[in-house]
Amino acid sequence: MNFNSIKISLAVLSAFFFQLIATAQVADKIELTEDNQLLGLGTQYILKSDILQEDRPIIISLPKGYKEGETNYPVLYLLDGLGNIKHQVGTVELLTESGIIPPMIIVAIESLDRARDLTPSHAGQDVHGGAGTDIPQSGGAPSFLQFLENELIPYVESNFRTHPYRLLEGHSFGGLFCTYALMNKPELFNAFIVQAPALWWNKEEMTEQAKDFFNSNDSLDITVYFGAGEAEGWGMRQELARYVDVIKQNPPKKFRWKHEETTSGEEHMDSRLLLNYYGLKFVFSDLKASEDLKTNYSDASFLQGEQELRDKYGPNARRPASDYFNIILELLHKENNLGAITVYKRAAEAYPKYIMFLNNLAALYEKTNQLDKAIETYRSAVTVSKKMKLGFEEGYQKEIERLKKS
Repeated sequence: MNFNSIKISLAVLSAFFFQLIATAQVADKIELTEDNQLLGLGTQYILKSDILQEDRPIIISLPKGYKEGETNYPVLYLLDGLGNIKHQVGTVELLTESGIIPPMIIVAIESLDRARDLTPSHAGQDVHGGAGTDIPQSGGAPSFLQFLENELIPYVESNFRTHPYRLLEGHSFGGLFCTYALMNKPELFNAFIVQAPALWWNKEEMTEQAKDFFNSNDSLDITVYFGAGEAEGWGMRQELARYVDVIKQNPPKKFRWKHEETTSGEEHMDSRLLLNYYGLKFVFSDLKASEDLKTNYSDASFLQGEQELRDKYGPNARRPASDYFNIILELLHKENNLGAITVYKRAAEAYPKYIMFLNNLAALYEKTNQLDKAIETYRSAVTVSKKMKLGFEEGYQKEIERLKKS
């Protein structure tokens, strides 16, 4: 990098953005056990449930930086947690690093008896997939929902630093339970990711309930993603389509929702990976900057929008790095250097590992004759470069010495 010839222009900014991304691909360390087993999925806790009359194992995965800070985090409650925790943690970490979703606590609830806990009613003869078989333990969803509301959520919120925003996610029977929880305790969660729900249950009784529910809840302020695999078999795909048809007839005014199917031939079990990914992106899609913010920029509206996102999703919520970059491009095109500085300062705060935000912020400070702030920013860049072993310290130090002589 030629530090002596850094200029703020649209061309160099485009090059810097790709370098910004490249220098940020440094993985955080994952703890090892004494025998070199790689940790990182979370810690198991045993919650003694009076409601369910049993010990319930849960796995809690904390976001990066939790132990070092004092920040509160939104919580994702994951059904069938033991079966989904591996891909869930990886996806959440990837999307968090990209700024697509905020960092969050994952509470993975291990299943002990899915047919009992996740089904809303008892299934008798001729209602279980047309197989003519009885499921004697079914119908435990009411008790399981009480367990979530009165035992699990209070336990998590008493023992961990939680933000009020809660998300429930489930697949198959777990998706069925999500629709039950949505319609029977809509105030308990802010959002749901409903994956290939088993809405065939008891002759599609959840769809029947939905007709009254959505008709009588016009002010429902919840976000829901409904998804299914393109190659889902009997009981899932068409049944989900009928459920969302009910919503289309009476959509609540504040109800944010989306229904989609994967497009690469996913079947029931392998669809979970993509549905989780797209579901998370939709739930937190308001982190993306609007076109109005870019074209009608003001410092006040920009900073207010940033604060609103942090109020909603926690102090560490941020927009994707590319959004800050695109806003800056628009501002520089309009020669609004001071506005670009405001966005750069926020971007550098939101992405402390992205050294090019600091690099360009320092150059803009110099361009606007704020030399003391330019020197201070280059010093911060030296610290980041040392920490991440990027090798830019000498170049930034030269910039500091040059500015001191100005």
